Amino acid sequence: MFIPLWIGGKASKRSTETIDDFFVQNREMSTVTAFFTTWATWWSAFAFLGSVAFFYARGPVYWIGIGWNVFFGILYMVIGRRLWAHGKKNGCVTPIDFFDDIYRSKPLSIMATAIMVVFTLSYIHVQLFGGSILIDFASGGIISWRISGLIFCTIMIIYLWEGGIRAVAWTDVFYGTLTFGCMLSCGFFLAQKTGGVSNTFMKIAEIDSSHLLLPGPFGVDGELLWISMFFILPIGAFMGPQMWIRVYAVKEEKTFHIMPFLLSITTIAYVGSVLSGNAGIILHPGHTEMPEYIIAVLLSENSPLWFMSLILCGGAGAALSTANSQVHSVAALVSTNIYKTYINPKAAERKVVGIGKKAVVAFCVMGYITMSNAPDLLIFSGLLALSGTAQLIVPTVGALFWKSSNAKAAVWGLACGLACVLLFTFFPTDLISAHPGLLGLGVNAAIFITLSLTLPADIATRHRIQESIILSKIS
Repeated sequence: MFIPLWIGGKASKRSTETIDDFFVQNREMSTVTAFFTTWATWWSAFAFLGSVAFFYARGPVYWIGIGWNVFFGILYMVIGRRLWAHGKKNGCVTPIDFFDDIYRSKPLSIMATAIMVVFTLSYIHVQLFGGSILIDFASGGIISWRISGLIFCTIMIIYLWEGGIRAVAWTDVFYGTLTFGCMLSCGFFLAQKTGGVSNTFMKIAEIDSSHLLLPGPFGVDGELLWISMFFILPIGAFMGPQMWIRVYAVKEEKTFHIMPFLLSITTIAYVGSVLSGNAGIILHPGHTEMPEYIIAVLLSENSPLWFMSLILCGGAGAALSTANSQVHSVAALVSTNIYKTYINPKAAERKVVGIGKKAVVAFCVMGYITMSNAPDLLIFSGLLALSGTAQLIVPTVGALFWKSSNAKAAVWGLACGLACVLLFTFFPTDLISAHPGLLGLGVNAAIFITLSLTLPADIATRHRIQESIILSKIS
């Protein structure tokens, strides 16, 4: 915790009280920093804890994580570069600025803001609790998850208040390096406890080969979930406001061309997850009610205290590197797209940044309260949050590539897609086997395309989209 504070203190010395500096680092983020903060934000507690839990309890379906990391990199290059070009020319700070520039629709802007704030907040709770429970285990319960969660929030508030996105990005270099090393180290360490990599899988094949084959030991985690996760997780993460802001902050276009390669290389860390999860099947079978915490259980039973503490701090780093970015991004939405747009349009930049800092405190408090009252929704909350933000890909792609896109079509598409996500998440039915997020995305796209083709053409919007397309080609 002291290392991020020290890094944040260094970042604060270069920060100024301007909107561009506090939220998008004056659009001067280097390729190295952009990679680390993008990757560390993308790899959350869901990646650290959730991946091991999936391999332990549900079979090999999480191996698609390699595929969706590559897909995420492609999204960053193809869509991110176009968003960057548009944002650089038009001074965009948040995703809503982009929607306002293209569609000029107040209902769409309000809906997009609500989706980003609500679903991002639901994912912040995932990070805080995921990291906090690891510190609880590492300390043997001396530092409870409630206390560690409070510490996390306090640390984030301090360096976010002082350094804005520069502090977030610089600390993410530390968090990302720690997470990568700990995931791999943990996997190979636990595999050695079960006789090595080859023996681990041979023993599992003898015990129950369903852990090594789709659709997994429960018989439900097959090809459809594989496909759903491939699309929903990277799209949902990329459409989160924290990723838009990182795209806007990039200094040079070359960053977008190398990012797919760099992000794909990081999937090596999943070797650690698959080894940890499968070693757990042998070392501690039957812990299926709360599989999210199997990695902590395994380390507490099989490793020395110093090693367990280091690995679990890596898990906490994965959680914090995502939580700090999410808190910062929703604070940007509140201060620029709510306060400055609707409450005080004439507010000075220093005032807007001050509102952003207060929003950081408010959202950290809200995240802590949610975590304290709903601590057992780690994987459920993560998938739901990403399914919600994923719906924004439809109007985004429409604004970047299709001149017939229509603001009213975007509103209705989002509304119906989101309704499908919520309906089939909270009221599942055996009649529809598709994941609610993927189903909502299909409904969203179908309505958007149909209405864009049938509603009266919006000539002004078409011109703005055409200008954006031309800009992306010459940027």
